[in-house]
Amino acid sequence: MEGLVGNEDVGQMSAWYVLAASGLHPVCPGSTRYEITSPVFNSIRFQLDTAYAAGARFTVKTRNNSARNVYIQRAWLNGKPYTHSYIDHSSIAAGGTLELEMGATPNKQWGK
Repeated sequence: MEGLVGNEDVGQMSAWYVLAASGLHPVCPGSTRYEITSPVFNSIRFQLDTAYAAGARFTVKTRNNSARNVYIQRAWLNGKPYTHSYIDHSSIAAGGTLELEMGATPNKQWGK
């Protein structure tokens, strides 16, 4: 069984990488929960389809993001402190901004 040349799960692996690199890691198929992880990008904006989402866009932004600062220190969702290490798809679909402050050492209190 050779499959189709260039077919990497019909785009599924690419979609997973974009989410994971943005700091949103879909852990379990069928679940609406994403774990919040260290993003590769300083800022990424998802244009939402208003046929399926109430919001127009969802942005993930970072403060102090670098190769050395890979640990989430604090987070804000739409300007309000956010203490969870996960986010539900409904919060993303509502639109807004998730902002993550990054640091060089783990903040073991964040996301508890």
